[in-house]
Amino acid sequence: MEVPSLRKSHLKHVKDPTVAHVHAVSYRARPESLTVREGQTVTLRCAFIGLTSQSVVIWEGPPNFNVMSTDRRVDSLYKRHRITGNSGAGEFSMEIADVQVTDEGGYRCSTLGLQEKAEMMLNVIVPIKKPPKIVVRDSSIFAGQSLTLSCRTAEGSPLPTLTWFNGTAQVKQSNKKLAEGVAMASLDLVLSELTRWDHGRNFTCMADQGYPQLAAATASSTILNVKYSPVVRIRSQSIQASEGETLDLTCDVDSNPQAAVSWRKLGGDIPANAEKRGGTLRLLTLDRTAAGVYQCQANNGIAPRGVGSATLTVQYPPHITSNFNRKTSPFVGQEGFSLLCEAEGYPEPRVRWRRKGTKLYFGNPLQFSRIDYDMEGDYECVASNGQMRDAVRQIFLDVRGKPYINTVSLKVSVRSGDTARLVCEILSDPLPEETRWLRRGPGQQDKPVTASQRPGIREEETTSPRGVTNTLVISHVGRSDGGVYVCETTNTFGTFQREFHMDVKDTNTQSVVIASVTVIVLLILFATIFVCIAKRTGLSTGVNKSREKTTGSTLTASRALPPLPPYLDARSAPAMDPDCDMDGLELQDFNGTLKPRPPPRVDKQPYSIGLSYPSLMHPLPPYSTVERQRPDGEDNMLDSPYLEDPWETEVT
Repeated sequence: MEVPSLRKSHLKHVKDPTVAHVHAVSYRARPESLTVREGQTVTLRCAFIGLTSQSVVIWEGPPNFNVMSTDRRVDSLYKRHRITGNSGAGEFSMEIADVQVTDEGGYRCSTLGLQEKAEMMLNVIVPIKKPPKIVVRDSSIFAGQSLTLSCRTAEGSPLPTLTWFNGTAQVKQSNKKLAEGVAMASLDLVLSELTRWDHGRNFTCMADQGYPQLAAATASSTILNVKYSPVVRIRSQSIQASEGETLDLTCDVDSNPQAAVSWRKLGGDIPANAEKRGGTLRLLTLDRTAAGVYQCQANNGIAPRGVGSATLTVQYPPHITSNFNRKTSPFVGQEGFSLLCEAEGYPEPRVRWRRKGTKLYFGNPLQFSRIDYDMEGDYECVASNGQMRDAVRQIFLDVRGKPYINTVSLKVSVRSGDTARLVCEILSDPLPEETRWLRRGPGQQDKPVTASQRPGIREEETTSPRGVTNTLVISHVGRSDGGVYVCETTNTFGTFQREFHMDVKDTNTQSVVIASVTVIVLLILFATIFVCIAKRTGLSTGVNKSREKTTGSTLTASRALPPLPPYLDARSAPAMDPDCDMDGLELQDFNGTLKPRPPPRVDKQPYSIGLSYPSLMHPLPPYSTVERQRPDGEDNMLDSPYLEDPWETEVT
């Protein structure tokens, strides 16, 4: 190559005109590698320092660094190329319009005098016009199988890098290299075993050339269509409902393709009024017969079929199923008697017994160790399950058998002269045919008690649903009426007896009589002592004279003075003054008011005095006066009607 002549401006200090001095040249703007998009215009910068008029700038380029331009002249082969810049400033930049892939390669801008020639690379990016293609090798995809997804593209320069994404998560895979000479990028995604959870997954293949400012990445996606057998899920496997409600049984089915759903009831028929709506079975107005196990079946042609079950329990109030009569009749004394009550309901009812009108409950069955009349009455069987109304059925326990006397008080205490009432309360079913009273005598001999034996005896009888109450009434009770009485009652089934003990106590009349007599005796004694003392002191004479002057003496001896009582007799009275005249004192002191008395009876008790007490309704014989019995003063108590023994003899 011919070296051009040097410019004058660059020649300095030439001493020898025959010798040319060359200055050193350097880059002011070194060419730098560039990456451009196809079709753009690019300028490859190049500028020098130290050029002379003789300097020649050369551009070399692809292929193989062919000379493209000299100074500012560009070879005719490069019609899209031209040199730009200020030559005087040493600028020789190359501009390439409408960059093509053929423009890609190494470029070099140089001149003489450079110690090192600078090189650059021009990269031309051809964007991908179409996204990569995903190829699925198997047309039918079933759960349990393996699957290979292939991503391929032959467009773009450079060829893009392919990447698989599962949703937004990158799947680690490596590019698969095809055979040499095939300008194509390919990447396979292998799924070893598909499940129903892979159905609907979105797998994406992304192609990226690595220059986002020049060429955007492209992607292709595919959604897996995995076919699998139905999977059935029932929302609630145990359902409780109440009678009368409406219930929906829902069967959720997951399958691909869609499955047909059917319902059936194990061990029975679905209620006739049920409505089927796809996967929902609606049961209208539930009753207890609707309870059971309901099964949902789903079929889409892929084995196995999907099956799901739900157990329905219907709550309903208790119902007593025992068919016992309204009344039952056990016998008195029967042992081991029981009443069994059975009931149904949901939840399972609790069955108990109670006596009607009470809140005391007994277990089931209701057991009686031994039957008696106290157990007669209405009993109720109560079945409850705690959530709904109780079921109650009533039965009457009609106790039958021989009579039983239920009187609590078997000992009667009564005062003499009062009225005694012996109450015999008889429980009997049927009612007694005969009830009588007996008096138990010596040797356990029982004799009937009747109204004809003595006045004041009668029987009173009242009837009730449970039996009879018979009362023996004895008026004017005397001591001889005390003893043991027997109430005896008889019906169809037998006879029953019970003893009553009557105790007759004395009245307080005797105490009143003794107290009255004692007071009178004391008064007489004190009066006698007072008169004697007054006579000795002359007080009595003065008193008598004064009385005679004013009123005159009215004392007359109308009758003979009765003798002194034994307690004032000289043999028993205390010692007195021998000058004291007892006869005169008694007449004078008491003004003759004392009544004559019969002579004392030494064979009688001191308290047998002729007194009468009208307030006593029935005076007792030991206190009767002598005059009332016989005029001659002799007592004969055998004539008293109260001492007669209407039951003949009685050992005392």
